[in-house]
Amino acid sequence: MVLAIFFSGCSSNAVVQDKDVPPAKKVTNSDIEQKQSVDNSSSYNQIASYMEEECKKAFSPYYDLVEFTVSDYEEKTVDGKVEATFGYQVKYKNLEKDPDTVDYIKVAKEKNDPNYPQLYDEYLQPKEMNFHLKAVVEDADSITLYTNVSPKGVEWQKTVMSDFILKK
Repeated sequence: MVLAIFFSGCSSNAVVQDKDVPPAKKVTNSDIEQKQSVDNSSSYNQIASYMEEECKKAFSPYYDLVEFTVSDYEEKTVDGKVEATFGYQVKYKNLEKDPDTVDYIKVAKEKNDPNYPQLYDEYLQPKEMNFHLKAVVEDADSITLYTNVSPKGVEWQKTVMSDFILKK
């Protein structure tokens, strides 16, 4: 049995301010308009289209691609080129087929592996890939992509989406 208790308290008129915590930023209409203008910028649209196309080229032979999401998008101009950093998520499913025809699931079934039911059930479930990327828009037809290779901090390395496919 699980018991969940939620407390909500707003009865005190006293406000406690932690000196190490910055005050919450008030969001204004100009902030919203700026965010919308970035999300609707030609660079944003160019990068979003480029990413979807590159992901389809790299991953569609292996997966059914379901959804593409750009998040935490920030762009700036450096030496006349647009540099954008962002999170990128691709939701995907394994290609539609009977899970019992997939080699690793067949082997698990044949060996009475206790993980077989889980492997079978998870085969067609949606999954996600997440990336931290930087795109540099060289000109109208050229984008160079970089990935953050540092586990702590940021270190950009030139990449293409097919680099994220595990190879034997």
